[in-house]
Amino acid sequence: MKFTYYYMTNFLNKQEIKKINSLVNKIGVPFHKQAPTVKTSTCHSFSFEKLNKIKDFKKAILWINREAFGVNLFSDIIDPPVRNIYSHKHKGQYKWHFDAEAHTANYTTKLTALFNLSEKPYKGGDFYLFDGKDLLIKELSQPGTLFVFPSFYLHKVTPVTKGERITGTIFMTGPKWK
Repeated sequence: MKFTYYYMTNFLNKQEIKKINSLVNKIGVPFHKQAPTVKTSTCHSFSFEKLNKIKDFKKAILWINREAFGVNLFSDIIDPPVRNIYSHKHKGQYKWHFDAEAHTANYTTKLTALFNLSEKPYKGGDFYLFDGKDLLIKELSQPGTLFVFPSFYLHKVTPVTKGERITGTIFMTGPKWK
């Protein structure tokens, strides 16, 4: 792998962010599958097909994979995207974890793509990756940023202290590691 992570600022504009949030508010389904660690956010899964009509996430993520990671991915998105709302009211956070599939799955979760859907400023909610040391990812705090990293990296979100941090997540899967 060439990079630990890769990001595209301004991948989404304000209008696209509003459309995605509106879409999830209309069709989102509560999502409870998560890593066994502390997570205080509201989660909803939603339709990838409808999301991809707003912006071509699949094309962007596959391009990023080719340029930055080069892992073997399936062309289909198996898991629906998830929107997380981390509110200061609950000190929204997600402690250290990594993203993975159920042990019974016949595939591997290989890349995690996050996109900032926040419509208003917030404080706290910093995103960290662990790559031998804690890496603060400042770029993800900008609304509209698309951020992709290998799912096996430990990562966390610190408590939100003011407002709401809203992000979307897409998990890219592929054949088992060899």
